[in-house]
Amino acid sequence: MGATNRPISRRQLLGLTVAGAASLVVPGISHGRPQDHVTLLMGSGGPLIAWAPTFIAEALGYYKDEGLTIERIYTRSGPAGMTALVSGAGDAYYTAPGELLAATVRGQQFKIVMAQSVYQDLYFIISNDYAKKHGITAATPFERRLSTAKSFKGIRIGVSAPGSVTDYCARRVLSQINISASDASIVPLQSTENTIAAIGNGTIDALVSAPPGSSLAQSQLGGVILFSVGRDEISGFRSISGHLIEARADDVKQKPEVYRAIVRADTRGLKYIVENSKAAGDTLYKSQYSSLVKAEIWPEVWASSIPQFKTPFVSQRSLESWVAMGMVPGVGDPKAIKSGEIIDMRFATQAVQSLNWKVSA
Repeated sequence: MGATNRPISRRQLLGLTVAGAASLVVPGISHGRPQDHVTLLMGSGGPLIAWAPTFIAEALGYYKDEGLTIERIYTRSGPAGMTALVSGAGDAYYTAPGELLAATVRGQQFKIVMAQSVYQDLYFIISNDYAKKHGITAATPFERRLSTAKSFKGIRIGVSAPGSVTDYCARRVLSQINISASDASIVPLQSTENTIAAIGNGTIDALVSAPPGSSLAQSQLGGVILFSVGRDEISGFRSISGHLIEARADDVKQKPEVYRAIVRADTRGLKYIVENSKAAGDTLYKSQYSSLVKAEIWPEVWASSIPQFKTPFVSQRSLESWVAMGMVPGVGDPKAIKSGEIIDMRFATQAVQSLNWKVSA
């Protein structure tokens, strides 16, 4: 496909953080369509598996088919990415919607045009030493893990940034195990790289992360999953929406053809995952993770990630659940975010129809 990617050094711990901006360019024009260069903001320090549809779209040339070249900028955290989007940077933002919902309540205008995943595939992982101290292994039943965790007073938990989805997840776990936030330490470490380094050297006892960071914490550092959103072990978290594509409302209004093209390409990527999961996993590994994740653990990593990929559509209920869970500061009424005005599924609808794809519920 001719895509180029700035190399990731070993020094960037386990390869998860791309310092600054990593450019991934898909050259060429097809079907005689004008070439559009679009900048995609990515709300983390490196490639999250939750964004598999866009990575598959790139690897299989779907953006090229739409006459697009793309550049990705990794913003290190969700709040930092929202700051960039508000300032006018980027054409689309791939992230969880917490910061967007807070911004819309303040009167800023944004649209959500597609879902990359249907839930937040987060893991609360404790270090190997902490697990041994409390007699917890990967085989420990959920009820025992839950009861044991209630003795974790003083636990130090690494998250990406204050107000991020990892921060809220950590606080939800503390609430679930009846430990006050004042009796624990939630440590913002800004990137997966820093978080994994901290759990490796004992600075923190636990972390909240999405794959592949969570997988690397287990395979390379011996971390143990305490709770998983995918297994519905973190109260209420399975109900909130996953990673989405966000954009400034004015841009969507002025350049609908660009967003139609982005969503169509990504919907093709999502459909490929749903219908060809093994091949999609192989493609994703080769294009994004071969230097980050050991080949022998990738099949397990990918298999556990597949359930989050189902549909390009975003429901109002999944957005309102962010408010119901207390994850939008200053907002207590789920209806206050006016989710029906934020969600714009016309491009996803057109994409699904053009692909003749009957999306499962």
